[in-house]
Amino acid sequence: QSSTIPRADTPGETWQYPSQQMFWNAMLRKGWRWQEEDIKATDMDSIIHIHNTNNELAWVEILKWEAFHAEECKNPKLIRFGGRAKDFSPRARIRNWMGYELPFDRHDWVVDRAGREVRYIIDYYDGGGKDDSHQTFVRLDVRPAFDSFGAVYDRSKAACMRWKAEIFGSSGGGES
Repeated sequence: QSSTIPRADTPGETWQYPSQQMFWNAMLRKGWRWQEEDIKATDMDSIIHIHNTNNELAWVEILKWEAFHAEECKNPKLIRFGGRAKDFSPRARIRNWMGYELPFDRHDWVVDRAGREVRYIIDYYDGGGKDDSHQTFVRLDVRPAFDSFGAVYDRSKAACMRWKAEIFGSSGGGES
């Protein structure tokens, strides 16, 4: 199945999602183990659907960050990605110290922004019940990695925009 996420290495093409067997093999490589009755082959359809939906939602969140640079790059593309499930991000660790759960997975995605590599961190948290608006069970925390001045600037700018919206409402102004 094709994603909507454009590939940086192949112009005009998008990333392909793994088959059920490829996904199953990857889960085993990562150390996932089940009892015979825990999971059935038919369950893989649902798991793959959730996986693919989460990746599409993660890309949408990355595009929101990339909108800060729309004049510089109108069409960012994904260069590569990698899972780092047990390598918790500093943000995830701090949240955990404050009493929040740790993510069950983490990915780092590297995006081509007009020839420059920009790394994003995606923490995957159990969302509890299903979110019917998106058909997901997962909450995503997507943000630029703190590995450049530009990433620090973008995250600071986003934080200021959120604070302003909370204080003044979504219109951004303080007038009534």
